[in-house]
Parts: sequence; structure tokens; C-alpha cells
Amino acid sequence: MLGVDEGAAAGLAHEREVFLRLRASDEAAALRYLFFAERGAHRPAALKGIQPLDLQQVGVVGGGTMGSGIAAALLAAGLRVTLSERDDTALQRGLETVRGLVEAGARRGHLPDAAVRDRLDRLEGCVGLAAMAGCDLVIEAVFEKLEVKRAVFAELGRLCGPGTIFATNTSYLDPRVIAEGLPGPERFLGLHFFSPAHVMKLLEIIPTDRTAPEVLATAFDLARRLAKIPVRAGICDGFIGNRILRRYRAAAEALVREGVPIADVDAAMRAFGCAMGPFEMQDMAGLDISWMLRQAARERGETVPQEAGDLLVAAGRKGQKTQAGWYDYRPGDRTPQPSAEAARIIAPLVSGELTLSGTAIADHLVRAMADEGRAILDEGIATRPEEIDLVEVHGYGFPRIKGGPMFLASRDASRE
Repeated sequence: MLGVDEGAAAGLAHEREVFLRLRASDEAAALRYLFFAERGAHRPAALKGIQPLDLQQVGVVGGGTMGSGIAAALLAAGLRVTLSERDDTALQRGLETVRGLVEAGARRGHLPDAAVRDRLDRLEGCVGLAAMAGCDLVIEAVFEKLEVKRAVFAELGRLCGPGTIFATNTSYLDPRVIAEGLPGPERFLGLHFFSPAHVMKLLEIIPTDRTAPEVLATAFDLARRLAKIPVRAGICDGFIGNRILRRYRAAAEALVREGVPIADVDAAMRAFGCAMGPFEMQDMAGLDISWMLRQAARERGETVPQEAGDLLVAAGRKGQKTQAGWYDYRPGDRTPQPSAEAARIIAPLVSGELTLSGTAIADHLVRAMADEGRAILDEGIATRPEEIDLVEVHGYGFPRIKGGPMFLASRDASRE
């Protein structure tokens, strides 16, 4: 209104002043940083001049939530997809899930009917793995159990020719161990999709030390076709994203053990710009998922201290799926309600009455993420801080206007 009230010159001067102030802001710097990081993600220098292999037919083993989402994403990229399941009941359920994901685009007005028919015409299903022999790429998306995944690849190795690329969609397991004994290990790598796979933009690409350069280049080209942000990750427990997530959760739970209320931690991260806090996120995903990983480590003989999540799962509180986790939930309502019962269950692990502001809580948790990111860089699991920030923004909901934990840490260091 300044231009209307005082004339065009005054309005333009004010507009220029606002522009310069915004251009110099932390938010603008963060968005510029991500702009260039995203555009460089598809062109890693190490793959310059290496041609990707041609992909037309892709097999997906496992028709659960992840496998169905991967299949829908592949169909959206124009590929032909064969979905495999262990029996006809599971197969029909998986195919129906994929159809539902595709048709949802039409219901929202994003896809014309002809595009829906085209995608579904490129989808077929099979019981068992025999049909995978005709695929250019097979993505395994079965349960996160080492012996199950190894059995899948043992059979695929017998059925498929030497030109088929193999990928495992593992979140934590070592791809090298999954591929032990596989003929042609140079054609194998990890492709870690994020759920829901047809929506989430991140794709962690995890080569082994034997993965051929053209296979790695093919993975990056596939990410481009899927309109995803690819990040190459080295091999460690959780790769880049889940490793930082574990550190983030541990730091949040440490605050609770010191007496900070659960709801205060979540509120602090929402105020910071996240869609939800760490405990709300765990309830949505299911507390039993991380519990199973801890149990598997204990069964391997590793020393894993008891966590609050162990106590909650033992009490049958697995998150939204049981209407009880860190929070209580009313039937049909996913709004978290503070839970006196959860507080009672974890009370033996709480020994403090720490009081922190929301800003102090968020600073503490983001600093923990950045510290883990620096360790990841030091170990060569990631090669650049930008890769870590892309993972956090596109895989875990870190607010774009903050740039990422590594960006924030570098800005703070430059101001000291």
C-alpha cells in the first residue's frame, strides 16, 4: 500500500529494501544452498562419462507397503513392473494396493484416466520368483530379516541371467552380507527407498566395494527417472539417514530421562519447523520396528541397553497401531494425547527434573544430528555435508528453510 499512498518511487524503494533484507536472511541462504545441492545430486563427479544401462522391465519382490509404493513409483516413471509375492492372496493384496495408489492420483485430479490405464497396463504380478528372470532390474523389498533377504537373492541368482541388476531395499542391514555368494556381485547394490515410496523424494544409493560403475550410474539414472533426490551412502548401520535418526532419537530420549516432558520435546521440534516431533514420529511409524532391531542385535550377542521404548512395547504400547505408545490415541483419531500410563511405565528410567526452553531443546537435538553427521563425514559414509542435509530434508522432514543440520552447524561456526 505504500506505493498507492506515497507514490510509485516510494513503493519501489520499499520493495527494494524488503528484497535486500530477505536476500540476506538465513532462510534465503538455506534455500539457495539446497537449490544447488539438489541440482548437483544427479551428477556425481565420480560417474562422469559412465553410461547407465537400459532399464525397461523392473521386478519388485514383496508387495507390502514398501514394495507396493516402489512399484507405483516405477510405473509413474514409465517402466514396466512385475510384482512378486509368496502366494496368491498376498499377491492380490499387493496388486490392489498398487492400483489404489495409482487411482488415488486420478481421484485427486493429478492423473487423467488414460494415464491411469497406461500405468496399470504396465503392471503384472506373479507368485514366486520365476518371472523375475526377464527383468532388467529386480528390487527386493521383503521383511527386514537377513535370512529372508539372502534366501531371495540366492534364488534370484539361480533364475536370472548375468545382465539383471539386483538391488536390496534394506534400511539397516549390510548389503555385502545380503549378497554373499551371489553370482555376479558387481551387479548388486542397495536402493533404500523411504515410505511412502511413491511420495518421498529421497533415494539412498548404497554400492558395495564390488558394485560396477555402470550399475551405480544406472541407479542414479533411475533416481532421475523417478524424480527422486539420490544420495550415495557408504555402508554402516543405518547408512546416513537412519544412523542420524537413531542419534536424534537417543538424544531426545536422554532429555526425557533427565525429566523433560515428552510433549515439550515434540512441541519444540514442531516450533523449529518439523511436521512432528521425535516421539510423535515413533508412534506413527510403530515402536516395535526399532524394538525388533534392538532385539536382533541382542540376539547377535551385542550389548544394547534397555530403552524406554522397550518398556512401552513390552506393555503392548506400539504406537498409533495399538492406540497407545509414547502417547494415548482415541479410536479413529491420530491426535496424540499425553499419557499418564506411558509416564508411569518409563518412570524407572527417569532420574531428573530438567527444565529447558523450546529453543534450547531444538538446539540440543539439532546439534546431536550435526555431531553424528560430522562422524559420518569423518568415516567416509558421506563425502560432502550437502549429502547429509539432502537426506535430512528429503527423507526425514527437516525444514527446508533451515537448510539441514550441517548447514546450520556451519553457519553457527562461522559466527563464533
